[in-house]
This record gives sequence, structure tokens and C-alpha cells, in this order.
Amino acid sequence: MKIAAWITGCLVALGAVAGAQAADWPDKPVNLIVPYPAGGGVDPVARLVGQKLSERWGQPVVVQNKAGASGSIGAAYVARAKPDGTTIMMSATAEVVINQYIMQQMPYDPEKDLVPVTLAVRLPFVLVTQPNAPYSNVAELLAYAKKHPGGLTYASSGNGTPQHLAAVLLEQLGDVKLTHIPYKGVAPSISALLGGEVNIGFVGLPTGLPHIQSGQLKALAVSGPGTASAAPDIAPVARTQGLEKFDLTQWFGVFVPAGTPDDVVQRIQQDVATVLQMPDVRKVLVAQGAEPSGMPTAEFRAFVEKERNKFSGIVKAGNL
Repeated sequence: MKIAAWITGCLVALGAVAGAQAADWPDKPVNLIVPYPAGGGVDPVARLVGQKLSERWGQPVVVQNKAGASGSIGAAYVARAKPDGTTIMMSATAEVVINQYIMQQMPYDPEKDLVPVTLAVRLPFVLVTQPNAPYSNVAELLAYAKKHPGGLTYASSGNGTPQHLAAVLLEQLGDVKLTHIPYKGVAPSISALLGGEVNIGFVGLPTGLPHIQSGQLKALAVSGPGTASAAPDIAPVARTQGLEKFDLTQWFGVFVPAGTPDDVVQRIQQDVATVLQMPDVRKVLVAQGAEPSGMPTAEFRAFVEKERNKFSGIVKAGNL
């Protein structure tokens, strides 16, 4: 009886300690790792969210940019960090989903070393072309491509990028052959589209929208399952007959090192979700073409697994 009572007491004490972890956390500054350069992509979203989290937590949230190798350098840093909740990552799709299918070697295992916490935002791509192109929607584009196999060129920001894979998925579902012209980054791919060096390309909605509004580029469709809040008049690719399953967007998510206590993970998820629903935060993000989320952890983990299955299938089917 004494032993049983002692064990029960220990379990109660351990439960109290575990319960206190999230309540006491964070008791020191939190590093928010962005695996890309400052200024673009993930960075402004991370800085906006980080500022609000700092106010909620009463601790500095220090954004650190650790760029390189399509996000893998920063992700590897997080994977090796102490799993105490003081190192978190705002990631894009590449370093937690795509890279493992296109890189021969990875300095970390995204499925074992990183824990999904929540989806921050989704950012649809917009399929664009020149204003004088002989097609004004995806159905007309596919019809043209079938008459000119391999004759249409598309730009991307590099091999294996989401922009590249979006076009590969379009080829697969639309049963057409396009010619890929990869560029070293988003800026040169946009310049190529503006200059008419290539026919079409998937570009981030925040990047493409100003050129669409100015008349320099023509929008054919957005890449998400529905219309985008920032451009509700642009139809999704999925409304095209035969392409109903087309759904490919860029997204930014929050991840932590494997081994981070569950209660700390839940605290991060809840606070990030709260921040993303703040009117001033939503206003900024929606204006940038983003769809704020804050998805519960279990749902986000299922989402990440679904994304891994989707992208691995695209890569295999495309022999990339």
C-alpha cells in the first residue's frame, strides 16, 4: 500500500510539473528561425507574427534568418536545437515537404526531426501570361498546348520549386506537354514573363497581382481550391473540366524540434492561431494575398502528411 501510494504521489507530482511547463513557458527569449533571406517570402509573415507573440508572451521573439539550400540549412538548425520551446521555425513548403523528394542527401529528416505545430498561411499561385496571348483561361491554354506540343514555355524560380511542380501538375492533369525554363529565383522569372521570354508561369499572388492590375500580365487562374480573397475575380484552375483535383499552393507553417513537450506545442499553436485572427494582422496578410489559418495541431499534421503524399506523387510521375 505504501509503495502504491508513493507511486501515485510521484505520478501526481510529475503531472503537476508537466502542467506547469506551458504555464511557465517562455521564461526566456524565443528564437523564430526563418530559413530564407530577410525581406521576402516567409520573412515578413514571421516578423509580423513574431512581434505579436512577443507581446503575448512577455519575452522577445527574435527572428533569425538562416538561409540556403532551399530552406534546408535553417531547417537543419532547428532540427538540432534543444527541444524546449525556445527555438521554433516558420517554414515554407520546400524544407519540410518537397526537398526530401528532389535532394539526394538531406542534413535532417523532416518527418522525424521536426514536429508540425500549426499552419500559418496559405498563399495561392496565379498562372499568368502576356496580355496578347491567344488564351484567356486554362481551358483555352490547354487546347492551345495540345495543338502545339512542347511549344509553350513556362518559367519557374528553379527546379523542384513549388512553382515548377505546379506546372508539372498542370501537365499531368491536363495531359499536355510544356517546356520548362528554370530561373535562379523569383525576380528573374518575373522579368522573363514581363519581357515575353516565356509564355506562362505560376507566380506568387502577392508578386503577380501588381503586374496583373497594371495590365502588364494577364491572369489565367489561381492555384488553390477556390478563389483568393485578394483576387476574388480570378477563377481557380480546379474549375476547369478535368482539373477538378488541382490544388497546389505555397504555405508557411510553424514547426519545432522533435521532443518539444506537447503542452508547449499546444501553447504555441493556440497563441499563433490567436495572433492570426487579430483584425490588424489579418488585414495585412490578406492584402498580401495570404489566407491566414492557425489550424489545430492534429489537423495540421494530417495536412502535412497529405502534402507529402501529393508532392512525392508529382515528383515521381514527372520523373524529376
